[in-house]
Amino acid sequence: MTAPEKSEPDAARELIGNAFGRKRDPLAGFEPQFEELDADAFDVFVRSGLDPIQPAPGTRTAYLRLIDDWTQHMERMGRHPACPSSDHVREYVDHCLLARGLKPTTVRTKLHRLEKIYRYWQSDPVFPHEVGYNPFEYVHSTTDLSQPPLKEPPRLSPQRLGELLRTLTDVRDRLIVVLQLKLGLRAGEVSTLRLANLSVSHTELRAAYPELGSNPALTGRENAVYIPSRYDEPGNKSHRARILPLDAEVRRALLQHLLIRSDTGDPWVFQSRTTATQITPEAINRVWKQAFRPEFDETDEHRAVTSHYGRHRFSTYWQVDNEIPRELVQYMRGDRIDDDDPSRQTIDSYVHTYYADIEPVYRQQMYSLGLPTDCSSL
Repeated sequence: MTAPEKSEPDAARELIGNAFGRKRDPLAGFEPQFEELDADAFDVFVRSGLDPIQPAPGTRTAYLRLIDDWTQHMERMGRHPACPSSDHVREYVDHCLLARGLKPTTVRTKLHRLEKIYRYWQSDPVFPHEVGYNPFEYVHSTTDLSQPPLKEPPRLSPQRLGELLRTLTDVRDRLIVVLQLKLGLRAGEVSTLRLANLSVSHTELRAAYPELGSNPALTGRENAVYIPSRYDEPGNKSHRARILPLDAEVRRALLQHLLIRSDTGDPWVFQSRTTATQITPEAINRVWKQAFRPEFDETDEHRAVTSHYGRHRFSTYWQVDNEIPRELVQYMRGDRIDDDDPSRQTIDSYVHTYYADIEPVYRQQMYSLGLPTDCSSL
């Protein structure tokens, strides 16, 4: 069998490489040494390049799964996983897209993480991976992994949202959706919501949960919630901590849930149905599917409603419908604030300064879902 003719760009690249003594597969010569080593290059990255930055547990797990996936691919290719060529990487991308049907965005994330591993090897002087050759970066930059423009979610009025919420008879599930709609929380932030970060004015509730609202950030704040940043609470994604008000609808939904919540001694507001431990983001997304699907599955015009819908609806309401100052929306979302210099103020002063700005606006203008607000019977 004759070898396939090289494409014009490949032939030109080979000419250039020969002229300057460069190889298209420079790591092939290091494979025998890696095969003989009683050390794992990927384990070195995890322990020395990943763990010191304290990634969220889900991120660490994703890296470990990716490393296993990449290793299995390279075993099929007959090459040590620390010595890839750009052809091996391109084969991996094609396998993910065509054989496994993964979305381009998912493949981009995989390549980004593999690039990070490779860049760590390049920065560590004990590895032979020279700067100037990164097969993951090369394939990433020469492969079209774009997606069609993201569809907008359906635009549902507060009244319609309230109607859908009233179909949720489970008080825990209803509270999850209410919190995300009215506070713009991510699923991970709901999962990591602690009793100590929740201040609710209710005598019986405080007696049942002595730790309620005990976070010093909530001192002097009634009916408010503190959301830590990604740096203080693994699993959160926000760059900035924030305090948000709890209105009457949220407060009543919280009371309904917490007054019947199983007291297992754990710190989480929401517990798993099966294990009575911290609820997962995946379980939170299932709550949304139960409430909104199949009526709001993906269509030609709109993307499907998921747990991210609450954050999108919250942001749109404040930024588009009410046109409040951009920095206040950024604060309520936990984003970095434009032109803000964190070195000029402590995190504590930052949180409380912006909360004082947004609290009256929020309490006056936050939309109603038409849910009950009377707490006298609870």
